[in-house]
Order: sequence, then C-alpha cells, then structure tokens
Amino acid sequence: MRVSKVEEVNVHSLSFSSHFTIGDSANINAFSKALAVKREFPRFYGREGNFLAYSLFTRPIPKPVITENVCLNVTNNNRNIHVQKVDISGISFSSVFQIGSNKTTNAEARIKHIRQLLGNGNDKEADEE
Repeated sequence: MRVSKVEEVNVHSLSFSSHFTIGDSANINAFSKALAVKREFPRFYGREGNFLAYSLFTRPIPKPVITENVCLNVTNNNRNIHVQKVDISGISFSSVFQIGSNKTTNAEARIKHIRQLLGNGNDKEADEE
C-alpha cells in the first residue's frame, strides 16, 4: 500500500466525465460524447443532436495491439507519494488526473463540431461525414 500526500491542488474547472482522484483506485471509466452546432444565423430545425447520424459516434475505437512480451519490474523505494503543489486550468472530456495508483483506465471522448456559415447560399453542413 502507498500513501498519497498532497499539500495543495488548484483545479479551476473539471467537467464532461473527467476524474480527479487523490489516492488509489481499481478502475476508472470515463465516457463523454458531444455534438456542437454553431451557426452564423441561429436557426434550429429540431433534428439536431442525433448521434447516430455521424459514424464518429458508432465506429469502434481501435485497441492497441501488443505483439511482443513486455516485462516490467517496479521498485518503490518510498511507499509515499508526496506532491507539493499542482495548478491545473482545466480537466475536460474524459481526462484523468490522479495522484496515486490505478489498475485500469478506460477513457473515451468523441466530439463533432459543425459550423454552418452564410455566404455560399448552401445551408448544408460544411463538414458532414
């Protein structure tokens, strides 16, 4: 067992399925998805927000493939984790800030930004998939 000692932590913003942990944990699962539509002229059709309309939100996320044996030997000469001071502006979209140990972390964030600008007479989404 290890002990985490933190003198001072300043986090200005923590949002969208993010984790801030001091100490040990077994599993962290952070999941967030976002769909942002920005229009030059505010017009709402009532069909905004359909995640299934974009393959980004349904595609499987590739998992890393390890093709070689990895041998890891860790020696902790001091059982304490001591942190003097941490300043963080923001932790967002399935991010993890942890002082301590963790067994597994699964973090996923899928964001689709759509900007619809006037000018070409076409009111279709400029970056549709």
